Amino acid sequence: MRQAIYIKSINLKRVTASVFVGIVLLFLVASLFVTSMKNTKSYYIHQWFEKMSYEGFIKAFEYENGHFKLGNELSKNGQPISNILFSFITNIRLYDPKSLLVHEISSMTKFENNILVAGEGTDFTNLPIESSLTIHEINQNPDVKDPVNEPLKPTKPPSKTTDGDVFFIYHSHSWESFLPLIPGAKTPNQASSPKVNVSLLGERLKKNLEAAGIGAVDDKTNIGNELSKRDWTWGSSYKMSRLVVQEAIAQDKNLDYLIDIHRDDQRRKVTTIDIDGEKYAKLYFVVGVENKNYKKNLEFAKAINNEIKKVNKGLTRGIYSKNYKQGNGVYNQDLSPNSLLIEVGGVDNTLPELYRTIDLLSEILSEYYWNAEKANN
Repeated sequence: MRQAIYIKSINLKRVTASVFVGIVLLFLVASLFVTSMKNTKSYYIHQWFEKMSYEGFIKAFEYENGHFKLGNELSKNGQPISNILFSFITNIRLYDPKSLLVHEISSMTKFENNILVAGEGTDFTNLPIESSLTIHEINQNPDVKDPVNEPLKPTKPPSKTTDGDVFFIYHSHSWESFLPLIPGAKTPNQASSPKVNVSLLGERLKKNLEAAGIGAVDDKTNIGNELSKRDWTWGSSYKMSRLVVQEAIAQDKNLDYLIDIHRDDQRRKVTTIDIDGEKYAKLYFVVGVENKNYKKNLEFAKAINNEIKKVNKGLTRGIYSKNYKQGNGVYNQDLSPNSLLIEVGGVDNTLPELYRTIDLLSEILSEYYWNAEKANN
């Protein structure tokens, strides 16, 4: 009898000690979690919970309150809670085999891009590719010669002009260049230069707009150099260009059209088209969905895209949307409802090909602007 009482006493002490230790560990884990979450940005919260689908949230509500059940349709099409939890933890959707590869192979994340308007021939085999470079690669300074700029097409003097500058052209990835302009360069990551880059296209667009009577500014800020000064990475390029744009529009309230010009990392066969015996660089548009001007900027992009298709359906690769998970998500497009992010050509395009496309784009933007002014007045 004494031996039995002794054993029970020891077990009770162990249970009490275990409960006490468990409570202490619980509070410790909770405190560590709260501390770690103190400086967590809503951006990361958004990324975490974006993995859970709409059906997942409804399912969670269903388990707590039966009134949230949506009927037989959801029971037929909804995902089991085990699948939802698995997707939340691993980012792999069991009902979507593509996700098994997309999120495990970094180069395949492009297949998650949302095609809002597909260009002729656009599919998941030729989607845009955005380069990801180190600061060293961004600021490499290859030995390049200043290209010979082709003269603009002769035009009649404009019948009307703007009172000042209304277009602000800039380059969030100002280092993006083209292989034919860099001697010896062969791979996409070598198409980088602080001197000869997409700012050439911005300058061409500016001159064309001015020839149409529209005041424009082409900002030539070396974003790569500015990133280095701040010890920022490539991923902060839009954060840096945002400072540039904000300063510009603070100094001139008339700057209402914000045009960010880039180039794609895709190769020549994807980014080039022959029109009447001449080669043109294809283009496409990116619209950020995480901002208040999303719908207006989308309509702007659609209007320009439709006019380009009238020239040639194959000249545009379409319109793509991007959220926080797929990129910056905003792209400074919250600063104006007349914002465009335009990717012109790819790493293999030549300057004449790029200029032909810019000349066409200039005509379309000019006509759009004057028509909008006429409608507003």
